[in-house]
Amino acid sequence: MKNYDVIVIGGGPAGGAVSVPLAAAGKKVAMIESAAYGGVCPLSGCNPKKVLMSGAEAVHLASAMAGHGVSGSVTIDWPALMRFKHSFVEPVPEKARAAYTKKGIDARLGLAKLIGPREVSVNNETLTAPTICLCVGQEPSPLPAPGGRDLPVSDDFLMMKELPRRMIFIGGGFIAFELAHIARQAGAQVTILNRSDRILRHFDATLTHELIDASRAAGIDVRLNAPVHSVEKKPDGFLVRCGEDGDEIHEAEMAFNCTGRRAAVSGLGLDAAGIEHGPHGIAVNGHMQSVSNPGVYAIGDVTDQGMALTPVATIQGQVAAANILNPGSSVVDYTGIPSTCFTFPPLAEVGLLEEDARKLGLEFTVKETDLSDSFAWKRLNQPFGRARVLLDEPGDRILGAHILGHNAEEMINLFALIIRQGIPLSKVRDTVWAYPTCGYELKYMV
Repeated sequence: MKNYDVIVIGGGPAGGAVSVPLAAAGKKVAMIESAAYGGVCPLSGCNPKKVLMSGAEAVHLASAMAGHGVSGSVTIDWPALMRFKHSFVEPVPEKARAAYTKKGIDARLGLAKLIGPREVSVNNETLTAPTICLCVGQEPSPLPAPGGRDLPVSDDFLMMKELPRRMIFIGGGFIAFELAHIARQAGAQVTILNRSDRILRHFDATLTHELIDASRAAGIDVRLNAPVHSVEKKPDGFLVRCGEDGDEIHEAEMAFNCTGRRAAVSGLGLDAAGIEHGPHGIAVNGHMQSVSNPGVYAIGDVTDQGMALTPVATIQGQVAAANILNPGSSVVDYTGIPSTCFTFPPLAEVGLLEEDARKLGLEFTVKETDLSDSFAWKRLNQPFGRARVLLDEPGDRILGAHILGHNAEEMINLFALIIRQGIPLSKVRDTVWAYPTCGYELKYMV
C-alpha cells in the first residue's frame, strides 16, 4: 500500500490542471491514466480534428475563390493529411507523462478503480490518499437502435487510412457536423441524420438554421426529423433505416454514431466510494467536490456541470486545486466561456441565448448583422455569415454574442473577453479596431 496526499485519476487536461499546482505546492501526487497521457482533446478530439480541418479549410477557401482570381483545383490527399495529423498526436503521450514526472508527480499507467472512500486499486496495488480527483472524461454513448451499439464513432473517423466514398453521420451536434464538413471538403458524399428539427441546441437557433443552409449548399445532405430505427452491417458498408416510420433508407461505406457522449464512470467503482452520479455525470458543488463524498473531487467532462470543453476542465481543475490547498476558497465562474462548432463556416457563441435571456426576464435587444454583405467576408466570396448580439442598453452591457461566418472562432474571443471581464458596452463602442479585418466589423455588431 502506498500513501499520497492526492490521487488523480485521468491524465488529460482536467488531470493536469489539478495535479500540477498541487505538486508545485509540495503535495505528494499520484496520477493514474488508463490508456495514454494527454486525454481526449490532444489525442482523439479537438487537436487531431482541427489538423484534419486544416486541409478541409484550404479546399473550402480555394473553392470559394474559383473564378475570382483563383484557378485550378485543390484536393485533399487523405493519407498524407492523416500522416500530418499523426505527427501532432503521436508524440503527446510520452511528452505529457515525462512533463508530469519532471514536476514530481508519480505518473502511472493502469486501470484505476475506487475500492473505498479513500482507496484506489491499480495494477494489483492499493493507493490511499485523503483526497481523490476523478478526471476520467467521457465516452461515446451507444446508439439506442437495433444494430447501432457497435457503430464506428469519432475516434474511428480520426484514424481512417482511406477516405470512404459515402459516409453517414448520425446526430446533430458538434461531432456530426464538424466531421461531416471535413469529409465533404475531402470529396466524400455525406449525409447527416438528425432525429429532430433542431441541431446544435447550445447555439442560437436562427444561426443553426443558416448553418443547415450552408451545409446543404456545400453538398451535405442534412436530414431533419430522421430518427434512426435500425442499422444493418453489410459486406460493403452500412444500411440505415430512419424517418418517423423507419421507411427512409440510406446506404454508405461508413456510418458514424455521433449522438453524444456520457461520463466514463463504468467500472470506476463510484459506489464503493459513496459517490453520487446521474445521466449527466458525477454530481459536484461549486468547489468541484462530490456532493456525497467531499473528499473526492470530480473535474472536467465527467461532472454534471459546465460545458464539455477543455477550457472548462482547466478552470475547474484550478478551482479544485485551490480548494484542496485552502478549503472553500474558490468557486467556478462559468461567465463568458465561448464555444465553437468548427464547420464551414464556423458557428460560435458566448454568453446567453436569446431564449434564456427572456426566461430570466432581462431587458435587451437583439442586434443582427448580415456579415456576408461586409467586405471582410465578400473579399473571400463567403456567402454565409450572420451575427446576433444581445444588448442590454440600460445596463450598458453585452449579454450574449452569436456568430456564424468565416473567422467566427476568433471573433468570439473578443466577446468572451468583453462578457467575462464586464467591459461596458459604451467602452466597446469606443474601441478602435484594425481595418480591414473581421474584427473591425464588431463595431457594427454592437
